[in-house]
Amino acid sequence: VGESGSGKSVTSLAILGLHNAKRAAISGEISVGGRQLVGMPEEEVRRLRGRDMAMIFQDPLSALHPYYTVGRQIAEAYRVHHPRAGKREARGRAVDMLGRVGIPQPGKRFDQYPHEFSGGMRQRAMIAMALVNDPDLLIADEPTTALDVTVQAQILDLLEDLQGEFRSAIILITHDLGVVSQVADDVLVMYGGRAVEHGSVEQVLRRPQHPYTWGLLSSVPSLHGDADADLVPIKGNPPSLINLPSG
Repeated sequence: VGESGSGKSVTSLAILGLHNAKRAAISGEISVGGRQLVGMPEEEVRRLRGRDMAMIFQDPLSALHPYYTVGRQIAEAYRVHHPRAGKREARGRAVDMLGRVGIPQPGKRFDQYPHEFSGGMRQRAMIAMALVNDPDLLIADEPTTALDVTVQAQILDLLEDLQGEFRSAIILITHDLGVVSQVADDVLVMYGGRAVEHGSVEQVLRRPQHPYTWGLLSSVPSLHGDADADLVPIKGNPPSLINLPSG
């Protein structure tokens, strides 16, 4: 958790090795399934990406290619890591995944384009693509941001059900502390590109130690509080990560 500009998405892209190596220097340690990713050759990272680790991107409309059918894109994600699989097998796997994420008539939907899907259906298709190779790690980058409240709840329930089925570890990036309290086991609070607090949901949300976490919790409206009371926002703006101030 953390507000926009705190470094959540940048961190997740680093895990997948999606930063331009000529522009970004990655240091430290990134371990997925016991494998050290920092310093790993790009070709090896590419083999892991989509198979051992996958990501549900924030905006499914821009993440899905408008020129190709949804089913073809899911089938392609499968065939990249299963080169011996034929078109029929890949189609069958894609149709199966579309059905498992709750898309009705998956055989028909396979041949439709992203613009023919609603926002919630596009997000489900993205989840199907991310899980088509049964990855050990699934990164969900604000998967419910652009969806209405009812569809948000459906997507979160779907992720929980699929995690029980696929046994993938899930990193959920979100602004919504209500969602965190419902679905997460552990919480990492980010600010200014750094992790400022980490602990169990119970520990971080009930007994926060860092002033920034206090601020995040104070800015959330309460159903049980005074309806006329003002929210307490965090003053100022997040610092520039290019030119960090002192302190």
